Order: sequence, then C-alpha cells, then structure tokens
Amino acid sequence: MDMRRRITLLLALFAVPMLAPAARAAQAMRAPLATKAILTALPKAAWIADGQGRRAVYVFFDPNCPACQLLYRNLRSVIQPHDVQVRWVPVAIVNPTSLGKAAAILEAADRAAALRENEERYAGESYAGGIAEHIPSDETDRQIRANEVLLNKLDIPVVPTMLFAGKDGHAVIIQGALSPFALRKAFMRLP
Repeated sequence: MDMRRRITLLLALFAVPMLAPAARAAQAMRAPLATKAILTALPKAAWIADGQGRRAVYVFFDPNCPACQLLYRNLRSVIQPHDVQVRWVPVAIVNPTSLGKAAAILEAADRAAALRENEERYAGESYAGGIAEHIPSDETDRQIRANEVLLNKLDIPVVPTMLFAGKDGHAVIIQGALSPFALRKAFMRLP
C-alpha cells in the first residue's frame, strides 16, 4: 500500500471518527454573534468558487492542510445535488509554503482550476498542496491576511472550517473533514 493510501486510511480511521462527535455538537449549537458577523463579512473576502449552486457554503482552508484536501474530495459528490456553491477562503497557517500556494491559487487566471490542481495533486506523504508557490503581490498578501483575521475571530480557528446560513437564518459552523454522508446531513440545514 502506497504512502498516500496509508495516510488517507489513517485519517479515515482516527482523525475523522474523532471529529464526528465534535462536528455533530457544533451543528447542534447556534453560532455566536461573532460567527454571524464573520458570515456576513465573507462575501467580501477573497474566495474561489467551486460549483454553480445558489446556496453558498464558505470553507476556510490552507493549501497544505490534509483535512482540507479530504474535505475537498468528499464535497465532490454533494455540491451539485445540493445546489451548493462552495466558496473556498484561503489562509496560510499550516507551514511556510502555504502563503505562496494560496497566492498561486488566488492569482491564477482560472482560480477554480488552480484550486483543483492543488487538491488533486496533493502530496499526502509530505502534506503539501500540489500547486507551485508564487510570491504574492501586496494585494494578494493583504487578502490572505484579511481571511486569516476572519478565521481568527472564531472560538477555535482551525482548517477546514465551514460556515453557512441555516434555514433559520443563524450561522452554522462545522469544523473538520466530514464524510460525504455527514455533508449531506449538514447541507439539509441549508435554506
């Protein structure tokens, strides 16, 4: 079994099951006012659109985050059936190459293709996104840092973190890489 499969298996066996109870608890709780303010600010943040759906779901991610890559993969089967547009909000917190990879995605002519390249070419054995680093422009650096400020306003600022408005209008926050089954259940809370 190659290293990538081993890491994916280890994540599935240990990390994801440990996150499931926390994710269910997070889903059951109403988000604090700060989270609602973050959700209100996210449409003006720098993000990459994934899908054409009318229902927006924001995901804070780091290009080098293994759980973010797992979430990206798990979302493939639920975006279209749930009429969702995932808006990937890049931050650079995992390691020193994260900023250059986030910049490469944001500065690409086709951001969605750059995100796809990063996630589909993810190197699990080295925990590295698959896109080559770019030196960010001042504006891109400012955008990534502004995204980090938003993430850091959360009680527990980790990646991946999903935010969306629920049917009742309250902000819903889910942290961790959910399985496709759990994502389908979470998206039942979308309006």
